[in-house]
Amino acid sequence: MLEIDMEFARGMLFIRLSGILNKKTSKELKNALDKMIDEQGVRYFVVNLENLDSIDEDGIHLIMNRYFDITLHEGKMVICGYNPHIQRHVKKDLDQAFQNIESSTNELSALRLINI
Repeated sequence: MLEIDMEFARGMLFIRLSGILNKKTSKELKNALDKMIDEQGVRYFVVNLENLDSIDEDGIHLIMNRYFDITLHEGKMVICGYNPHIQRHVKKDLDQAFQNIESSTNELSALRLINI
């Protein structure tokens, strides 16, 4: 199960994920993000993984695809909140996949990196 908390503030979309982001739940997140992009024209994203229990290859690909879409439209994405569980199990995969995406320890730091 995946819980998605999204907040649009200060020109940025904060996406807070809890639970499991995998092949089964990725579609739910994709649909939610597509809707916000279409309705709000969002170009700046902060993805908070602090409460994410696990992420698989499909979840990583979803985030990477959104990152590439965003950068094509001169937007920016920052990932924050790598929790110890995620770090221990998939950090190597995340580091390789997300090497082009800026990361920070928390949302406040992410705000500073986006700096709009």
